[in-house]
Parts: sequence; structure tokens; C-alpha cells
Amino acid sequence: MLQNDAVRTLQYDSEIRVAQSPNPTEPRVYDSQISITSQPRPTTTEPARIPLPISTVAGSRTFIPLAGYDCLADLPSVHIEQTFELNDSLTAVSSENRYVVRSPLGDAIFAASESSTEGNRMIWGAGRPFQMHLLDKTHQEALVFRKKLAMGAFCCQPKSLEIWIPPGNVLGRVVQSPTFTQPEFYIEDGATNQPVFCIEGPSNSGFCCFCLPKESFFKIHSGGDLRASIDHKWLASKSQYTTNIYFSDVKLTAKERALILGAAFLLEYMYFQKRF
Repeated sequence: MLQNDAVRTLQYDSEIRVAQSPNPTEPRVYDSQISITSQPRPTTTEPARIPLPISTVAGSRTFIPLAGYDCLADLPSVHIEQTFELNDSLTAVSSENRYVVRSPLGDAIFAASESSTEGNRMIWGAGRPFQMHLLDKTHQEALVFRKKLAMGAFCCQPKSLEIWIPPGNVLGRVVQSPTFTQPEFYIEDGATNQPVFCIEGPSNSGFCCFCLPKESFFKIHSGGDLRASIDHKWLASKSQYTTNIYFSDVKLTAKERALILGAAFLLEYMYFQKRF
């Protein structure tokens, strides 16, 4: 019978079993009884995301993001453009919305696609529940926005939107503060449920649920300091309205920028999606 040392040094090389010299890094083999005080833990981690190409003023480069929203870091602004389909103008029921989120250079950062049912779109219109999936250039899912049913005609019913990151973690949420004079929202952190930003809409909006003009401006502040802004305005070069986010504070983290991006999508549906 083989001795313990010989058995321990047997390893497979392809399909041939060969004896090799002991590896000093191998764990020791104990002949006596031992007590196991802790279970072994897996050493594998989640695979890294695919390298992401980005465009800069100096040229193009690639980097490996730790999270899908890391590409928002250091951007002075992002712009949300809705893509329209012929089906929208030919039928009474709107199709699922599609958007492109672009950098200041016009480079596409995310492709956003709504997931909702035809019945909800026909009955509830812009107040419908939906999921919005944002894919980056490598076709990996970077962010998911989830909105519950909330009709825009009732100010007493707060509207909210959750921002999720794969594989299923809540990054934060945007919650409306019911008012009748000025639109107001709070952006909450998903880990602490504490508000980190306050969003204020136009002060002369009247009955805030549906009286905002097509061109509107929202301020995002924290601690009395302006951190970012969101506006909805006509883009003459593309003959359409766009929702634009301007990051006033260069110290905003990528996570905070992702939360503000989610807020912009909620405002887009609440005030500027009127088609039923």
C-alpha cells in the first residue's frame, strides 16, 4: 500500500498520473484527529465587466468599470433623447419607449428600453408601471429603473422610481413630495434610505401635476448648494425635445450621477409623456 506522502504527491497531468515533488505551498495533511472550527469559503468572485470604450476630447480609450454606471464619472452633462417609432403615429396605443443617453460629445453611453404591457400603456398612459433597462456599449445591463403605478392626475399619490444595479441591488430611489405649488422630489440612498438630494421644479408651475410647460428647469441641491440641474428643452439641431442633466458639482460620484439619471427619467414620464 502506498504511504501517505506518496498519495499526497499524486497529481494529474492531462490524462497521465505522475508523481511529483511535494509543493511547499500545499496544505498539510494531518494524520491525527482535528476539529474544524470554520467552514471553507469560496474564493471565486463575480467576473469583471467587459472593458468599455469611451470617447474623450483627447481621443478614445478603454477602461474596465467596477459597476455599470462608472462611465458617468467625470462627465459634465448627459442628454436623453427619445427615439420614435412609426407605430406610435399609426396606432392609438403607444409602444414601449426607447431612449439613448449621450455624452456632451454626442457619444452614446446607454441604450434605454422600456418593458411594460400593452394594457398598462393603453389604460394608464404615462402613469403606467414599467421597467427601464439601460445597456452600455458592450450590451451589458448597467442599470434598471422600476416605476410602480401612479397616476399623474392625482398629486396626493406620491410617484417614485427605484434605481437597481445588477445582479439585483437597490442603488437608490426617487420619491415625490406631494405639493400643489411647486414640484419637489427627494433622491434617497438605497443603503441608508436617507435623502441625499432635493429636486425643485419651476415655482410658477401652478397645479404641479400636469401644468408644467414643455421647456422646464429643475434644480438639484444638497445642503443649500446646487449640485446638478435637469432641463427639458427643444433641440433645434435634431427637431425634438431632449432631457438634459448638467452636473454642477465635479465631486459628484458615479453612483450619485446614476441616481440623478434615474430622477430625470421619472420627470420625463411624469411631465413630458402625455400620450395615452
